[in-house]
Amino acid sequence: MLRFIALGVVGVSAALWIVFADVAPVGPAEQRSLRWPWLVTGLTAFGAGLALGPAAAGMASAVTGICAWCAAVILRSRERVATAESVAQFAAVLANQAQVSRTVVDALETSAPLASGPVARTAATFVAECRSLGVEAAAQRFADGDEGAVAAWLADAVAVAASSGGEWVPILGVVESEAAEAAATARHFHRHVAANLPQIGLAAALGAAVAVGSALVSPDAWAWLSGPQGQRVGLAATAVGVALCARLLASAWEMLR
Repeated sequence: MLRFIALGVVGVSAALWIVFADVAPVGPAEQRSLRWPWLVTGLTAFGAGLALGPAAAGMASAVTGICAWCAAVILRSRERVATAESVAQFAAVLANQAQVSRTVVDALETSAPLASGPVARTAATFVAECRSLGVEAAAQRFADGDEGAVAAWLADAVAVAASSGGEWVPILGVVESEAAEAAATARHFHRHVAANLPQIGLAAALGAAVAVGSALVSPDAWAWLSGPQGQRVGLAATAVGVALCARLLASAWEMLR
């Protein structure tokens, strides 16, 4: 039994590495978000391997891993849409206030209370730090946040306007357009890519259910699947099935970085 469990763990680890070798975290926030799919997959593999052997461990971990990563992509995509829309709304309000405000700080103080969504708290902090640290330092801290590239461009425009005193309304108009385009892109990705990923998890679950159901119906099929040859075939089929989902899931996650 221990040898079967060891073989199952090795096979499952190899299959999962094929899938998610390209899906590497690039920051502390992403590293935290990657823990739960790995944890759920590992526990499922261990339990199935302990009870039924390496083929069952590979199949259970493959289905669980694919479903978990589909869920992770969907959740990350929703967060991305919310953040992009929030940044676009803040950029639009700030661009409007810039036309009637005399200074950058005045425009920020008027715009921050009108911000909504994930960027609302960051905008309030931005204004508070403008008073305590200065506009340029506060803009740099705002640009280093998790709101994305458009927020960094917005912070750069504010910093340049504060340091040079030049005309910054046209610059904010450009940033507003970029923020609106980024929000539209995030919504398009979520609608046409992330929202369709559950079909992959459903297909994996149905494939595993058909295989297990056929084996349970026929005692001879179950005996063969439980034997050494059936275990090897099961692990090979699981690895192939996992590899088929690898590129799509890895590409979808890469687009969300």
